Amino acid sequence: MSKFNAEWLVVVGLLLYFYLVAEPSKPFVRPFRLSDPSIQFPFATHERVTDNQLYVISCILPSLAITAWCTALLKRKKLTKFQFQQLVNTSLQNLWLSISITGVITDVLKAWIARHRPDFLERCGPIVGTPIDKLVGIEVCSAPLGQIYLVDGMKSTPSGHSSIAFAGLFYFSLWIYSRIGHLSIGYQLSSCLPSLLATYIALSRTQDYRHHYSDIIIGSAMGIAIATITFFRKEKDKTELPL
Repeated sequence: MSKFNAEWLVVVGLLLYFYLVAEPSKPFVRPFRLSDPSIQFPFATHERVTDNQLYVISCILPSLAITAWCTALLKRKKLTKFQFQQLVNTSLQNLWLSISITGVITDVLKAWIARHRPDFLERCGPIVGTPIDKLVGIEVCSAPLGQIYLVDGMKSTPSGHSSIAFAGLFYFSLWIYSRIGHLSIGYQLSSCLPSLLATYIALSRTQDYRHHYSDIIIGSAMGIAIATITFFRKEKDKTELPL
């Protein structure tokens, strides 16, 4: 089995673990106080960036854009067919390694840290008579939104939207810069656009009261770090697209 195929198997394995094991895993249950102001925010029924939108923007769109870019190089005879296959395979493989590794690490940390989300009390729906200033457990929760939302309310740190957004979009920024970094400053700055989009996605999680600011800082840093490592681990081809 070739090295390329073996690494794609790693990606598939990580994605399966992410969706089948890490995502539905139950977090450690920490006590809380009803008087804690950091968990008293309202539950937003409409998110600015949903999970599905996150995956499309951060995973699918960069994959399509990279493939289209390389196809343009091939059609303009700037790449041989072999070089095209190598560049597309390496670029997409590293992109999806960044995304899958980030997703798994994020969910493992969410379950271990088990921090309550800013909107946790609304997810909990504490029963009448629950002490306000004493530590209590989830046995006082009526879970008006359902058990799924209650459990998810204990997975605040780190922010998954932030980590995955930067894992995909910061990687894409690095990839764009590696292709056009020799051009004018205007073109170089354009490589920052995907990262700006990732920043918006991360900040939107505080507006939706899904995460604390520290959650998005940790998640963003994770995504940036993993994207950087996966991008530079075997970035050998510096093919540039003439404009």
